[in-house]
Amino acid sequence: MKQLLKKTVYLALLLLILSCNKSKKEKTDTIENVNIEENHLYSIDTAGVSVLWTAYKFTEKLGVSGKFEDFKFSGVDKAKSIENLLKQSKISIATASVNSNSEIRDPKLRTSFFKVFNTNTIEGSVLEANQGKGIVSLKMNNMTHSLDYTYAFKNDTLVMTAKIDLNTWNGQEAMQSLNKACYELHTGTDGISKLWPDVDVEIKLPVKTR
Repeated sequence: MKQLLKKTVYLALLLLILSCNKSKKEKTDTIENVNIEENHLYSIDTAGVSVLWTAYKFTEKLGVSGKFEDFKFSGVDKAKSIENLLKQSKISIATASVNSNSEIRDPKLRTSFFKVFNTNTIEGSVLEANQGKGIVSLKMNNMTHSLDYTYAFKNDTLVMTAKIDLNTWNGQEAMQSLNKACYELHTGTDGISKLWPDVDVEIKLPVKTR
């Protein structure tokens, strides 16, 4: 009887020790996971940033796409969230670097549009970023207006998209100038030469995770 009692007490003590060790391990694991999340930082690879645009011509609104080759992007070195990474971002785009993959069109974009538009540099700075939507301050034609944009983070790349109405920045004269210079290129099957004031912009920002 005494032997059985000793074995029972020993078994109870063993179970208690194992239970305590397991509890300590789970607690340690939880703390380590929290620390990893707190130390999770995002930064933008500025060398991989790209600025793309799509303008529209013809009555049926055919898209013509291109990019800017020369720009400067700046922001915080690192942030704990995508939103904080965006909020302090700024971009300065040299319009002379416009590239529509057409040796005929590009000089006309520089002289007949951007020169008439009084815009050597497009200045943008992010004001707000929250749950995939935000506001950016955009300066063109010596005028600054707020512009809505959306963003998404996929495959380690942050993609910002916005729709610009050139009329908001008094772009009518520059549009007429470009349409005159590219009259035939902007003439559709209906015989009408048309350039739309709508421009879609997409900025791709490669993101590094630390």
